Amino acid sequence: MAQVSRYLMSDKIKTEINSLFWETISRLDDQTDIADFLEDFLSPTERTVLSKRLAIALMLKKDYSYQAIKKLLKVSQSTIADVNLKLKYSGKGYHKILDKVLKEQKINKIFDAIENFALKALTIGKGKGTGFWFDMKLKKQRETSSII
Repeated sequence: MAQVSRYLMSDKIKTEINSLFWETISRLDDQTDIADFLEDFLSPTERTVLSKRLAIALMLKKDYSYQAIKKLLKVSQSTIADVNLKLKYSGKGYHKILDKVLKEQKINKIFDAIENFALKALTIGKGKGTGFWFDMKLKKQRETSSII
C-alpha cells in the first residue's frame, strides 16, 4: 500500500477530504461504475492488497486455518492476524458485508443442489426431452469443472 505523507494536515482538512471520499464512494451504485472508479483510483498493488484482505476475512469467517489462508492467498501470518483482530474486536463493516456474501453463497448452493437433483431426475431413461436435459447436465458439469 502507498504510504501516508510525513507532512501532517490539519484535522479540519482531514475531515473534509474523508467526507469527500465517503460521499464519492456512496454515489457509486452500479457494479461497472464501481469497477471503473477503483481501476482508476487504486494502483494494481492496492487493489491486490485490498482484495486479499477481504478474502482473508471471508476465509476466517468460514473457519479456514491460518495455514490454509497463508498457502492459498500467499499472505503472511501477521497479515492474517491483523485482519482477524479487526474481525474479533471491531470490524462491524467487515461483518456486515461478509454476512451478506455468505448468505448469498448459501442461497446459491441451495439452488445448485435443486438444479443438480432436477437434472439427475430428468436425465434418467430415454423418454422424450431427455436429450435436452442431458445436454444441460453436461454443460453444467463443464462449467463447474472449469471453475475448479
